[in-house]
Amino acid sequence: MYRFFICYLLLQFLFASTSLTAQNFTDSLLQKNYKELAQQFFKLRKTDSTKAKKIADFYIKKAKNNTDTLKIVKGLYLYKYISNYEEEHKYMDSIIMYTKSKQNKEYPALAYFAKAQLFLYEKRDIKKTINNLNEARKHAILNKNIDLVNRVDYHIATIKSEHLNDKEKALEIFKKCEKYYSNGTKYNHKVNYLYTLHIIAETYLGIKKYDSTTYYNTVGYYKASISADLNLIPMKSYFVLCEGINQYAKRKYQTAIDSINKALPTMIEFKDKAKTIDAYFYLGKSYYDLDNKEKAISYFKKTDSILETLKSIPQYTHIKTYEYLKNYYKNVNDLQNQNKYLNKLNTVLNEYLNDQIFISKKVKEDYDIPLLLEEQDVLIQKLNKSNSTYVSSILILIILLLSSGGLLYYQYRKKRLYRLRFEKLMEAHTVVSESVHIDKKTEIVAANKTIQVPEKHITHILGKLDEFEKELKYLTLGISAQSLSDDINTNVKYLSRVINHYKNKTFTTYLNELRIAHAVKELKTNITLQKYTIKAIANEMGYNSAETFSNAFYKQVKIKPSYFIKELRKAENNKQ
Repeated sequence: MYRFFICYLLLQFLFASTSLTAQNFTDSLLQKNYKELAQQFFKLRKTDSTKAKKIADFYIKKAKNNTDTLKIVKGLYLYKYISNYEEEHKYMDSIIMYTKSKQNKEYPALAYFAKAQLFLYEKRDIKKTINNLNEARKHAILNKNIDLVNRVDYHIATIKSEHLNDKEKALEIFKKCEKYYSNGTKYNHKVNYLYTLHIIAETYLGIKKYDSTTYYNTVGYYKASISADLNLIPMKSYFVLCEGINQYAKRKYQTAIDSINKALPTMIEFKDKAKTIDAYFYLGKSYYDLDNKEKAISYFKKTDSILETLKSIPQYTHIKTYEYLKNYYKNVNDLQNQNKYLNKLNTVLNEYLNDQIFISKKVKEDYDIPLLLEEQDVLIQKLNKSNSTYVSSILILIILLLSSGGLLYYQYRKKRLYRLRFEKLMEAHTVVSESVHIDKKTEIVAANKTIQVPEKHITHILGKLDEFEKELKYLTLGISAQSLSDDINTNVKYLSRVINHYKNKTFTTYLNELRIAHAVKELKTNITLQKYTIKAIANEMGYNSAETFSNAFYKQVKIKPSYFIKELRKAENNKQ
């Protein structure tokens, strides 16, 4: 009984002490103004979410007592930093409701912007992201919040670059944001300026303009290095990482490894999953291309381990991780792991295709479906007119039957011809454009007289063309005879004459044959590439449009790329 009494007293003391502490904390809030309450909230939100929530509650209660709508809204916005996905949506909707008829510079634009970020990063719902960004932009412009307009534009450009594959338009928007932030004096302007330089570098990397990528990485690294704010100096690592990936794209694998390893500790320290994934993924690719498969696989496994923690599907680039892992375990005859990573690859590909439903649906609504309906109406009208008499109907029927029969026979012949061309293409191992090696001085002299190009220029151009082919520089988007001649320090006339003489073709034919030969080779062996759209494959091969690529492909191998891919998939399915 005595022990029980002692325990009871101790518990009463502890509860009283806790209650007193809580009461003292609440009493301390009464002495603070709104600015001080917000400062204390941000100080505690990461270390003590319970106290942070009490501050937010007190902030809103005080605002309601004072019937101050703006302060109520600011209090609700505090919950953004301590809420889960569903709760944050609820608070942002409340802010929008409160400020519908009583707007200011920040609200409801900020609430729409916060909802857009939630849909983008938590759910990857592109349609809802774009809708909320548009609403945020509309209200920001209406209330002259230029800072927020640029933040919204930055996100719109990100969507265009990463989800709609419109990188050229994204670059225009990013550069507008860069100009705005470069003139800013506030801390957030300086931060956003560096982030914008970084994403411009990444976007140039995405369209394979490697020199422009290096330029922006260099500018960004320098700006971060000389920053008076110590918090901005670690941003250097982001430009180092981007340049490392850029060096990988240039096939300078050891340089890429050195840069990425230099940047990686900062990405881990900042808990930046996206960039840590980038680092591991490109370390894996670099070691893989250096033929160090064991080390490469260790990094691909690290990539996979972080990808598994993501709430949304990964970036399209990173799904190749599963292909590397699948192929590795296939080669070592580990069926269990091979199946594991094949399943992951297929699952992610399906999710990614579903993620693009909004885009394909929008295109169909705007173009394909109305056009088909219009065409169908015209056809029905024609048929109605032709049905005026029984005789004309019979004649039309006969014509249609003959046409259909002829068409079927034509399709049969075409299909058979295509099949023969496909089989011939699968058996072919011919390199379309071979490098020309000059062994004798007399050959140069003879060529000099024939094509009227100085000897030293012929040797120089042939050497550069050899490098151009071996390093796959012909896959660069937008390359022309002029840009190539500039790159190799010669003139267009000399370049064209050397190609005409030694390659026995025009520059355009030479370029197309290199690209299509590479496309055929890659499509034969790369299953993931076979799942790309024709436009995406065209971009990989250096073409700006799917139509140009398809025409060049057909001209060279006499079948359409879509048919070639379909037959490759059939062959793969038959193997399995």
